[in-house]
Amino acid sequence: MTEFAEHITINAPQEKVWAALADIGGIHLWNPGVVGSHQTSAGAVAVGARRHCDLGGKNYLDEEVVKHDAPNAITFRIVGTNMPFKSADIRFTLQPNGAATEVTVSPIYDLKFGPLGSLLDMVMVKRTYQKGMGELLAGLKNHLEK
Repeated sequence: MTEFAEHITINAPQEKVWAALADIGGIHLWNPGVVGSHQTSAGAVAVGARRHCDLGGKNYLDEEVVKHDAPNAITFRIVGTNMPFKSADIRFTLQPNGAATEVTVSPIYDLKFGPLGSLLDMVMVKRTYQKGMGELLAGLKNHLEK
């Protein structure tokens, strides 16, 4: 399993940041790595809620909310994808800091392909994934600070 964390300060109150994260079908509005997205489950966002993310080309993620602690943390689990993930959870945590909010995204994942997957992770995947998570946070910041 590989784990890392990326952090950013967003000049917006925690409730506003939470509202963007809890709009699980709207991630395409602020994540530059997502071309389109929509909620695939009915009802309010809670544990068990699902979304589909189109990453462009033929790449996609289907995710499910596995932890929901409004307005402090939410964790998504990849439950379907054509990417090389064997398993992956992506946790967002929010910490108020005056009028701003500290946001941390911390994925924990394992790749398919056994030892070859581990080698791919060391050579390319982790670095690419970290870059993507940094861009995700920058996109969220830009979206909320407009």
